[in-house]
Amino acid sequence: MSGIETVKIIVDAEKGAAEMLEKAHANASEIRKGLEKRIRAEREEILKSAKKEAGAIVEQAKRDGKLEAEAYEKEAVLRTKAVVAKASTRKGPAVDKLVNLVLGEKT
Repeated sequence: MSGIETVKIIVDAEKGAAEMLEKAHANASEIRKGLEKRIRAEREEILKSAKKEAGAIVEQAKRDGKLEAEAYEKEAVLRTKAVVAKASTRKGPAVDKLVNLVLGEKT
């Protein structure tokens, strides 16, 4: 093999290596682009899921709050009825006492 043939083989090998390197860079760029798209899609899916979960939590909190308000209202009604009933049982003696005070009678 002559020196020219050897140089030609080396040059061809370098060209082949350069082409392979160029293809590898192009493949790496495509992979990066694909990864960016996947990451973006994954992020959007996670955000969508988080929004959905947050909405469910808010709805549950609304239901819990409504139930608590209803329970508080029922308790307030019962307490009010108890106070009214207690006042009603004392109304007669209180009226009698007031009338006696107005009339100046001693009890």
